[in-house]
Amino acid sequence: AISGNASESASGSASASAAASKTARTDYSGVAVLEGYTSKPADYQPGTRTEPSKNAPVPVKPAVANENSVEGLYQSIAFFGAAIEYYMRTGKTEPLRESAMDKSELKSMLEPEDGTLGEKLVKGEVWMHDPTVTITLLSAQPTRDGKAYTWNARFTLTRGEFMASKDKVLEVPESGRENVNERTLRGVYENGAWKLTGMKSESEASASASAS
Repeated sequence: AISGNASESASGSASASAAASKTARTDYSGVAVLEGYTSKPADYQPGTRTEPSKNAPVPVKPAVANENSVEGLYQSIAFFGAAIEYYMRTGKTEPLRESAMDKSELKSMLEPEDGTLGEKLVKGEVWMHDPTVTITLLSAQPTRDGKAYTWNARFTLTRGEFMASKDKVLEVPESGRENVNERTLRGVYENGAWKLTGMKSESEASASASAS
């Protein structure tokens, strides 16, 4: 038992120092990677022209995503990216609803209007071949302004070679497979969690604000 305790305290201090070295990360630029998430595990099967994808990995929000730290903000952004990817692969919105992104900015996905692609995706009537979502952070650290942090990011969405439904397949031309947008993500920490905005471009946001 004594040796057990000794090894436990040793491993405890080792994990504490590992955590400390982890928090000491200074450069977050590059692709935002969600802790513990593998975008394409071995059993993942992309959609085919006759069937939707199988075994798409479900992103899980790590506890650190709710911490009031740059790591917490980073993981919140990474989780949002993985949640969008999961939605594009499956039409399922549960992880998106858990994400830090403001729900009004996700309205077209969470509450798609009748007849839209989003509605068909959520109902499972339409699926994509092999979508991927990458969020690349363009600076080592976010910019802090009072309580708010802003982080410039590049969203890269790829759809794959086609979109399909039970009765038809729409081939996606090579020029239309990748969609790249630059956005300024804004994070504010309140009530024990991050709140993110900035997914929509300024023009879209102001248009929806004036429309409502």
